[in-house]
Amino acid sequence: MTDDLVPEELRKAYTDKEILAIEKKHLVPAVGHYYEDPILFVKGKGAVLEDSAGKEYIDLFAGICTTITGYSHPKFVATIKWQAEQLVYTSSLYSTIPYALLIKKLAEIAPAGLTQSYIVNSGSEANEHALFMARKYKQNPYVVACHHAYHGRTTLAREITTAGWRTVPEAHPPGVRFAPNGYCYRCQFGKEFPECDFECARYLREIIRTETNRAIAAFIAEPIQGVGGIVQPPSDYFKIVHEIVKDFDGLFISDEVQTGFGRTGEKWWGIEHSGVEPDVVTMAKGFGSGIPIGGFMTRPEIAEDYTMTDSFATFGGNPLSCAAALAVIEIIEESNYVERATRNGGHFKKELEALKEDHRLIGDVRGQGMMLGIELVRDRTTKEPASEEMVKLMELCKEDGLLIGKGGFDGNVIRLQPPLELTTEQIDKACEIIDKSLAEIEKSI
Repeated sequence: MTDDLVPEELRKAYTDKEILAIEKKHLVPAVGHYYEDPILFVKGKGAVLEDSAGKEYIDLFAGICTTITGYSHPKFVATIKWQAEQLVYTSSLYSTIPYALLIKKLAEIAPAGLTQSYIVNSGSEANEHALFMARKYKQNPYVVACHHAYHGRTTLAREITTAGWRTVPEAHPPGVRFAPNGYCYRCQFGKEFPECDFECARYLREIIRTETNRAIAAFIAEPIQGVGGIVQPPSDYFKIVHEIVKDFDGLFISDEVQTGFGRTGEKWWGIEHSGVEPDVVTMAKGFGSGIPIGGFMTRPEIAEDYTMTDSFATFGGNPLSCAAALAVIEIIEESNYVERATRNGGHFKKELEALKEDHRLIGDVRGQGMMLGIELVRDRTTKEPASEEMVKLMELCKEDGLLIGKGGFDGNVIRLQPPLELTTEQIDKACEIIDKSLAEIEKSI
């Protein structure tokens, strides 16, 4: 394909001001920007993005934890180009080779017994469909989610989200219940781990006994909460929860939209670190490394009665997205990204913990693999969230060529969820920039 076949408008050189003016005129306010002075990105390679002025940035957020293989990976790009020349789309009403090969591959890397897949376009959709399937299978409307969770912005996914996104006067629908998450740094029970005896996990039993008909369709949780602020429960939290869920005849759904595909290191799936065998795994983000795709995996007996009358995704399972996802999985395997996330993530966390010793703004460092968080507080005793300082930090890091994410109920947690392509040299450079930026902020407080 030659460049002259590409629409002329796309081939033009634009300034950031020209593009921002178009956006301001034609976009609804729901499409916003992270920074006070928005950036116009035009290129990416590995873990680095380049803006319209030629400035480069180390990206520690990977387009919201999405570009897991990095930008412009040769195999990823070649696969998309090749598939686009063959077949971009035909609905799942017909069979295609990429869809069949993808679900076969997913069965090979899935947690034990999860051999049936359903492919959609996003994590929100994946969670919606998984919960609908669970309710139908169990003939029960009750779903339990965790405090500070984020599961998406579609109807039911929004209703099981408590990460601070309720902006209109509405009530949670019947059948939705919430349980404490294992957020040790801000324990809801005022306890200290491990003397707490996992009260947060055990409290689920009381919720189900008193707020349901003593049975549930499903419990859904992120192994490590992303939007909620990189909250990782202690080791046995999910084992206790899983036992309770099974006592009340429920399914255990692991939302792996952010933790999946090796991001947490050692394993393909975040929940595998807990030793729990989930009934359903939902996935998206890193699944397509930037190409829209999501889905879930489950057991045959659970999927058996989930039919075309229950669900349909027009673009779900399209050949282009499925081919891209296949390439992602192969890249992760061939480049040993799972092991790399373990090794580099360990180095990264050690460097962040060293920063904690030097900066009073850092209250907690947590996470695993390449999914790490730094909670900023104004006072380590009171743990008052340093929300304004977080905004300043993002801007200062950006000026020095570093992109970080923001999360937590109070917007005071640095989210570090970079491409797994990130190098140790880039990690060290990123820590230098964070160190410098925190020092500058602390001078004024």
